[in-house]
Amino acid sequence: MAETGDSSSSLTGEVRELKKELERVVRMILEEEDDDDNRIDTISESIRILSRLREMKLNQPAVIGMDDDKGKAVLPPKQDGDSPMSSPSLVMGNPFVSVSNQALKWMKSNEAKLKSQEMMDASRVSANMYLERLCGSFSDKVRAARELSKLTKSQPAYRAIFAELPDSITRLLGPLLSEDYYDPELEQDLSYRVSKLKMKQDLMEIVLDISTDDNNKQHMAEHPSVIPLLDRTLYTGTMETTRTAAMTLVSLLSLESNKFIIGKSTIPAALLRFVDIEDAAAAILSLCTVHENIAKFNKLGAIKVMSQKVDEGILVDQLLAILAVLSSRQDVFFEFEDVDAFRRLVEHRRNISSERAENTSSASAAIRCFTRR
Repeated sequence: MAETGDSSSSLTGEVRELKKELERVVRMILEEEDDDDNRIDTISESIRILSRLREMKLNQPAVIGMDDDKGKAVLPPKQDGDSPMSSPSLVMGNPFVSVSNQALKWMKSNEAKLKSQEMMDASRVSANMYLERLCGSFSDKVRAARELSKLTKSQPAYRAIFAELPDSITRLLGPLLSEDYYDPELEQDLSYRVSKLKMKQDLMEIVLDISTDDNNKQHMAEHPSVIPLLDRTLYTGTMETTRTAAMTLVSLLSLESNKFIIGKSTIPAALLRFVDIEDAAAAILSLCTVHENIAKFNKLGAIKVMSQKVDEGILVDQLLAILAVLSSRQDVFFEFEDVDAFRRLVEHRRNISSERAENTSSASAAIRCFTRR
């Protein structure tokens, strides 16, 4: 019994190695030009591997060659259930033609998968290279951030790979969290300041890009540096990086569990401060699908803040929708300023144009919630 188990294990290991070798050879075939002199040798090698795999599967030799007596090409006997493609007739005088065609058909049917894997492998290598350069000199950081930003923006493979690379998020955020490259003398140089600002923008855009991949969302929200970075960027970033941070939060909040993580952080207060930014308002609305977050926003005075913005005509549609949600909880106690906010909502409802049906509906919903108190 032990010998049988060892034999089976050994066979499985050989099959695995043969498949890896076949994958390598197929990639070579796909990369070679049609008139490449080595193409025939490469195809022959793939045939040898396929033959060995067939032999192991059927537990009998896979004879590929010419019958000396009859001058015909032969293959192992056809097994029950074999499809015509699995044991095609060979072309007279060329024992490799049909097997080559079979191999090429298999390669063609698996071409997308092979190319996808090849792209992932290439992405893994280059992304890791750029992440290492982010730990280098200031000029290395600037170039690496620029190039990696281009790749994550245009190629999904580079976004997905971050879930696999060790410490990828930590290395990416390094230049944003620590300015060990800071040089007081260089700060007097305008080109240096511009390069530093552009590097930070590129890095924030990479954070946004990788947050759109589902495999990264949970890992990013749970990373100890991501949420604090987004919070700090909302307060101290440029208009562009502040918007990027808000968009990243909207992306991360598409995962339900992240609404609880982000809701418990200091992010709600930061979003409320920048509620006149459309993506910040969208993030608040997403957070408000969790009851605990509704209570938190109400404690932060969200109703008063948003009512003032509505008075100013800022993001009326979005803010009225949020107000309707915030005022829907039965256990929320309203302060006097919230009652004043309700009065302003009534006035807004009276003055609203009949063409703004969506606003009218949101305002009415908020008013109904207030009047139930």
